[in-house]
Formats: sequence, C-alpha cells, structure tokens
Amino acid sequence: MRDKVMAEHDIKFPAYLDSKYCKTTSVDFLVNSRKSLQKYREDRLGSGHRGGIKNIRNFIEQRKEWLQECDKYLDMTKQGRVFRTKETTEELFTAMDSLSKELYALIYRPKNAAEDTHQLTELAGQKFELMFRLMDAHRTDLQLRGLL
Repeated sequence: MRDKVMAEHDIKFPAYLDSKYCKTTSVDFLVNSRKSLQKYREDRLGSGHRGGIKNIRNFIEQRKEWLQECDKYLDMTKQGRVFRTKETTEELFTAMDSLSKELYALIYRPKNAAEDTHQLTELAGQKFELMFRLMDAHRTDLQLRGLL
C-alpha cells in the first residue's frame, strides 16, 4: 500500500515512517510529552519567562509536526488516523495550534514593568488544560478499547 500511494501521489515517505513508528510517536505524545507539558504548566508558565515559553512552544510545534506527518501517512495508506478518528485528530491539532498561538503572543507581547505575569499567562493555562483534557480523553478511549 505504501509503494502504491507513493507512486499514485508522486510523493516519497521517509524510510522510518511506518504504522509502528506512528503508534509509538502518538503514545509518546499522550504519555511522556503530556507529563513534560503538565510539569511546565504547573511549575514554570506562571513566571511568564519568555525563554521558557519559547522553548515549550517549540516543543509543542515539533511534536505537532511529527504527529501531522504520521497522520498524513496513516490516512493516505488507509491505516487510520494518528489519534484513531478524524474528529479526535482534528480536535487535538486545533488545541495544539490554539495553545501555540497563545504562547507566541506571550513571547512577543510588549514589555511592561507593571505587568502581572500570572494574569497574562492565565489564558495560556486554560488552553493547556483544554489540550490535556482532550489528550486524557483520547488516552482513556484507547485504554478502554485495549489499544494502549
């Protein structure tokens, strides 16, 4: 199927890209990345430190890129979606995009000596929580189906 799709669409998938890699990538995001992001959310976001915000935004963007590559591969080769269904996949990517945009806005906001960083980062914190809820719901769904 992989070769057929590559020939049919005149694209070349990287050699490492297969369903096992994609499953590992999505599970790693749901488990390990989730822990790292939660720790950042709880311990560092409130400080409003731009360097830390930039690093965590880059982390999210990198994971999103990997997951989108897998989603495209799985979808094109008719092996499903990276987060099992089209709806769940789109919801998680939308949540990641929304959080990334909010973090970007925090990085490039004008500096103000009187700013309340906890208030400024509150919306980003809410977007983290939304993404966590979606991730947790998907993880639970996978566990109930015996897929995780």
